[in-house]
Amino acid sequence: MAEAPDLLVADADRRAAESDLRTHYEAGRLTVGEFERRLERVHHARTESDLREALCQLPSVRLPTLSPRDSRWRSLATQYALVNVVAILVWLASGAHGGFWPRWVLIGTLIMFARRVLRRSRRDHRALPPG
Repeated sequence: MAEAPDLLVADADRRAAESDLRTHYEAGRLTVGEFERRLERVHHARTESDLREALCQLPSVRLPTLSPRDSRWRSLATQYALVNVVAILVWLASGAHGGFWPRWVLIGTLIMFARRVLRRSRRDHRALPPG
């Protein structure tokens, strides 16, 4: 099996690696001396392996491509939809006589969903760093 070629890096790649190093230094994973040595390696890096070497033994600071928050929203919406579907099926199975009482379930779950959405979005905005 042929080994993947060691591609040349661009200035943007070096800036991203420099940002990663700063994050690790601010987190306390690197001493000043280690940070300066690794930063020097990043500035002189020509290939991807040079950058990987400068970042070796450090955890990735890149954001995941799939946000776990996305699946939480889908899960929450699915739960509320399921409750509403069950209420409507019970109403239909009981003969659907009288008023449409599942509307109160629909309204209640809509209010609960909206409260959770608003509470999370306010919490997310507070957690973001300025700038």
